[in-house]
Amino acid sequence: MEELKRTSLYDTHKNLGAKLVDFAGWEMPLEYEGINKEHEIVRNSAGLFDVSHMGEVEVKGENSEEFLQFLLTNDLSKLKENSISYTPMCYENGGVVDDLLVYKLADKHYMLVINASNIDKDVEWIEKHSTNFNVDIKDCSNEISLVAIQGPKAQEILQKATDIDLEPIKFYKFSKNVSVCGRSCLVSRTGYTGEDGFEVYCKNKDLKTIWDGLLKTGGVNIAPAGLGARDTLRFEAALPLYGHEISEHISPVEGGIGFFVKVDKPNYIGKEVLAQEKKDGVKRKIVGFEMIGKGMPRSGFDIKIGDEIVGFVTTGCASPTTGKILGLGLVDAKYAEIGKEIEIAIRKRVVPAVIVEKPFYKKQYKKDNDKNVSEKKNDSMGVDKTNKFKYIPATSEDKDKMLSVVGLKSTEELFSDVPKEVRLLRDLNLDKAKSELEVTKIVKGIADENVNIEDLVCFMGAGSYDHYIPSVVKHVTGRSEFYTSYTPYQAEISQGTLQVIFEFQSMIAEITGMEIANASMYDGATAAVEGCIMAMSQTKKDKIVVAKSAHPETLEVLHTYLRFKDCEIVEVDFTDEYGSTDLDKLRVAVDDKTACVFVQTPNFFGIIEDLKNIEKITHDNKAMLVVGADPISLGVLKSPGEFGADIVVGEAQSLGNSMNFGGPYVGFMASKSKYVRKMPGRIVGQSVDSKGKPAYVLTLQTREQHIRREKATSNICSNQALNALAASVYMATMGKEGLRDVAIQSMKKAHYTFNKLIEKGKYKPLFKGQFFKEFAVSSANSVEDINQKLLEGNILGGYDLEKDFKNLKNSSLICVTEKRSKDEIHKLVHIMEGI
Repeated sequence: MEELKRTSLYDTHKNLGAKLVDFAGWEMPLEYEGINKEHEIVRNSAGLFDVSHMGEVEVKGENSEEFLQFLLTNDLSKLKENSISYTPMCYENGGVVDDLLVYKLADKHYMLVINASNIDKDVEWIEKHSTNFNVDIKDCSNEISLVAIQGPKAQEILQKATDIDLEPIKFYKFSKNVSVCGRSCLVSRTGYTGEDGFEVYCKNKDLKTIWDGLLKTGGVNIAPAGLGARDTLRFEAALPLYGHEISEHISPVEGGIGFFVKVDKPNYIGKEVLAQEKKDGVKRKIVGFEMIGKGMPRSGFDIKIGDEIVGFVTTGCASPTTGKILGLGLVDAKYAEIGKEIEIAIRKRVVPAVIVEKPFYKKQYKKDNDKNVSEKKNDSMGVDKTNKFKYIPATSEDKDKMLSVVGLKSTEELFSDVPKEVRLLRDLNLDKAKSELEVTKIVKGIADENVNIEDLVCFMGAGSYDHYIPSVVKHVTGRSEFYTSYTPYQAEISQGTLQVIFEFQSMIAEITGMEIANASMYDGATAAVEGCIMAMSQTKKDKIVVAKSAHPETLEVLHTYLRFKDCEIVEVDFTDEYGSTDLDKLRVAVDDKTACVFVQTPNFFGIIEDLKNIEKITHDNKAMLVVGADPISLGVLKSPGEFGADIVVGEAQSLGNSMNFGGPYVGFMASKSKYVRKMPGRIVGQSVDSKGKPAYVLTLQTREQHIRREKATSNICSNQALNALAASVYMATMGKEGLRDVAIQSMKKAHYTFNKLIEKGKYKPLFKGQFFKEFAVSSANSVEDINQKLLEGNILGGYDLEKDFKNLKNSSLICVTEKRSKDEIHKLVHIMEGI
């Protein structure tokens, strides 16, 4: 295998933590801190790119201009010294050899800047066609390095590192012998990002000095950016990429850069074909499109209208600036109209899209005619010529007009019927209104703080679990019939959704050992609380006894829900020795006023509760037993129904749903059939249609208009349909044996990890109780310090129990699922023991 080439900044990129990839035979940085983050800093401030892999070819001599006029499609006859021209270089059939920049260094002396992937091919092509011209050709690619500083603050930053005024260097101009960070350079102003910016050409030995100097000068306003961001930036500006929008099979006229093909200049390679295309019109055109359905268009995917293939995707991207899934594609010219609906064939399905205007993002450059340019307003972010946004909330004038119509003078007067004692009587503590662009930036900034769980080895559970999700789950849930469907009130058009819910109910009832289940709840915590409220309604009692070993967040939600209900909540502690509910304290707490006992098993500490004795204590006092269960554990543990539970609830995130940074999740609720009339939410039943075929209907349902306010036991009138679908597909895919296998692997790997951790005595078991897939250990070190070391090793460590239980200092709750390998477990143990 041929060794990859490297720029002079290779070691610097490694030290900066860059992800290095093979690009056109070069080992180049794809990203440093994330493509979207680097994209954003270029749009808002400045990014610094190492593009030293680009090729540079010198052309000089008596016939240099005539030669380039013959070689290239653009007209260079009027190109002035210190100016630049963009141009395609074509084959005889009109296909593109490459697209490049021509720098006029002096009279009869030019520099061609060519794409890194085409250097050898381009040089061979140029030399091949130079034989009839008096010119000297020199490939300088290995002697020249290049950095690009791009973004609205590029000039401000570069100006501090140069010895000339940069303002006179307008768009597509350059200046030679410019001192940058004390090194002599050529500085130009072109860009490939849609933003203002400069290119700095220098000697290889000077590259690091310039790179480090610009980063230091720019401070927080500049950051290194990789080739990933360079591509997303150029894509939003709809700038062509060789091999995608133009290629040896796609002419520049088809590719949307026909402006740079001049048919009125003397003969050049490909002129005849290209002139004919411009005269007759092309049969194919590059268009921009926006995805309407869910899916990522990839290069090469077919573009269809009905059953007809009308083109293919050249580039697809989740646009960081617009927040939309966008694409460029080459389609039959007769379909290339704005607003035309098309379909993208993504694997075995077609996803709707619509042709839209391009570029997707516009920015102003420092052109010679700045006055005229500045009069053109940027509308790519939703701003029109009067600087109005697509969405503007009511203004003060709007409010005055509305008050006037109803005969009032103030907002205060409007709410005069509301007693002052229940009014806030002050403004809300909110920031001032922000523009769409500002809000987008803030939200993206918050999102960027998240760490993708797929990039870490996860040993954290505490209610959210990293189980394997079969690919079929995302395939089915990604179908538009499911993810766009509305609540299935109309059975005649909702049979698919209704059947899915019915199957979900059936499988939940089966694994929990209950007789009936509802269509799902918002999440595990709310399901638990609704189960307790359901028991209160059924028993007509107002005391709830809950095990303190349940998830702390569930207990918080319980107190929040029942804050204004006339009921008593009693929490029963767990034993310090075993970590399970203290049965003696439970016996004292439960009496004839108790509506229900709620216990979670495995509990928050991963310990399996003694349901047999808890059930006896509960039912001896004629209370109902509400059990919170981990559905994965039911693959190996006896179901709550077998222990006599009345209601079973839980969180079904582990059944085919991603961790999703904490949501959305899906709760489940199952019970004995005699309680069905008290069950919140909706229940799908199976019936038959007029032809005797199976049919599904909402047998029991609640809607907002059905709730009888003070008589209602719950205001739940919806369900987590898409998440329940994922759970249904997961359970159907895994089956009984698959679920059992996941449970056994999780349990065995958890116990293996536990034994390895306590083996040398540095970590001690917190509890003696039997556990399923989570366990707690303590040590002399803080969990925060341990987790920081683990994070450095790309591991997400355990949950710090001290956050919820102040007496459990330096105690970590560690989760092990079937996804964890032996090597990953050993790495966890090795790092933790080394602290």
